[in-house]
Amino acid sequence: MTRLRILVFSATRPARAWRIAERISSEMPDAEICGLVQQPLERLTCLQRQIAAGDIDWIEPNARAFAKASRWLRQALVEILHWVLWFVHGCPRGVHAKAECTPNDLAERCRQSRWPFLLAGELGGEEVAQFARRHNADLIMVLGQVLGQPGLSRDLLDAPSKGLARVLVSDDSDQTTGLPQKGTEFTVEYFATGSDSACLLASLSLPSQAYDGPLGRTLKSDLIADDLLLQAAKSLRRGSEAQASKEVKEWLQRALLPYLEQFEARSRNSFASARGVSSQRRYRSILGLCLHSLLSSPWVMSRNWYRRLKSRYSVTILAHHLVSDSPHRMGISTEDFWRRILFLQRHYRILSLSDADRLLRSGSVSASAVVLTFDDGYCDNFISLRAVAEETGIPVVMFVATQPIEAHQEFDHDLAAGTGGFFPLTWDQIEDWSRRGVEFGSHTRTHFDCGSSDQNRLEQEIAGSRSDLESRLGRPSRFFAFPFGKRENMSAEAKHLAASTYSIFLSSFGGENLPQKGTGRQHLLRKGFYYDPWELELEMQSVFGLVQRSKLRLKRPLSSGRPEPATAKS
Repeated sequence: MTRLRILVFSATRPARAWRIAERISSEMPDAEICGLVQQPLERLTCLQRQIAAGDIDWIEPNARAFAKASRWLRQALVEILHWVLWFVHGCPRGVHAKAECTPNDLAERCRQSRWPFLLAGELGGEEVAQFARRHNADLIMVLGQVLGQPGLSRDLLDAPSKGLARVLVSDDSDQTTGLPQKGTEFTVEYFATGSDSACLLASLSLPSQAYDGPLGRTLKSDLIADDLLLQAAKSLRRGSEAQASKEVKEWLQRALLPYLEQFEARSRNSFASARGVSSQRRYRSILGLCLHSLLSSPWVMSRNWYRRLKSRYSVTILAHHLVSDSPHRMGISTEDFWRRILFLQRHYRILSLSDADRLLRSGSVSASAVVLTFDDGYCDNFISLRAVAEETGIPVVMFVATQPIEAHQEFDHDLAAGTGGFFPLTWDQIEDWSRRGVEFGSHTRTHFDCGSSDQNRLEQEIAGSRSDLESRLGRPSRFFAFPFGKRENMSAEAKHLAASTYSIFLSSFGGENLPQKGTGRQHLLRKGFYYDPWELELEMQSVFGLVQRSKLRLKRPLSSGRPEPATAKS
């Protein structure tokens, strides 16, 4: 059978175009990229350019001089703080990764992959049609089109031998707030070769959520559009338009509808009351954070420079639960999480747990490193977390409780806290995510408190959850994270069983993981994920632990009813 030759046209940021091309190469063995067309950055929307640049302080290019001067001053101050922090970290090498992928970067990547590349202004232009014919395109996939943009030319529709597929995304955002009024609409269309009319393969509506910001919503929308477009290409390769429509809708039922159905179960009152409120939370006063920083800076800087000289930086493992744009006591919004990742990428190497284990066993860690873990297995992560992870290219580790997944029921600790409508991932979503390289580990079957000494129950929960995961994923399960994760939640029997069942088990009561050449350690320590970047940095540098050990701890100004840090509840 001849391979399907696909041409990708990108009316979006270059990094996204590269990701979809890589997904085609890895997920469609019977297809190949015959060319990639990219629009210039200046033709993209401001949101696309802001995400491409990793710029959290974007303003319009035609903004007034005062706004531009204010932005320049803020950026200068932030850049100075970044360099100061880099010096405090011991000036490690290789952590100032370039965030932006430009069309020139994309052209170079295409050259290395031997994919023809074209920088073109309009999708409907004659040069794009000629490019498609010259490289014998069978199918054109269009990324980044929204309703209201110019249509497709007859010349372009006649160019590919098997037609053109695209996903149109509606844009009904309020001009003042930037938020959608009714949500975001997706329409999957297919144009057979020579046809002026589109065949509707599928449609989808993504509701607006309380913490939706324009950047976070764009990241989620782009991810969903890419998923839909890739499924359309797979289905069109295998059959007719009718068969393709059936298969895309079946995929929607399996992969996306479980995520969307949650919103019907969430309280409308709590949604309305939370609208417009940031999901960021700070647990200490500004004065307290300033004192913590000033008192600890000499010790932290001396320790980090010593670790640089010895190549013995620690690997910090952060424990969190979900990225969600609906209110949840342990959640962080998509947009805020994207901002935290941009900060972490600037100063830390973000590793998978497998890579962290190898690095620790090597005995040499030349720069501060971090592993991002997510407990329980919330369904929101399949869209919100995955949108940020794929955009930034970071690895994440998921620890899932298998019984709520099997029963598709809400977590008991959520219901006990009065939080409803947050369901676990489905096995279809886990299997799909695992195939893309995401690491999944066990978190017991029922989110059981392993402070128990009941040997039979511990075996069912700890060893049984491993069997559940391995039977579903078809690969060994090497990692285990204790639910709750405090010392009192890990009996001696439970730790012995975890050590004999898994290569690595993790707690959540803080501590550093330093390199040790040879066998390394089975028990790795995790810290809580703080929502505020200042607190997050102090936690990663073990400042709070230092202050506590030195009996200099200041009283935390927590008001009654304020939630605990991300790991405190589960």
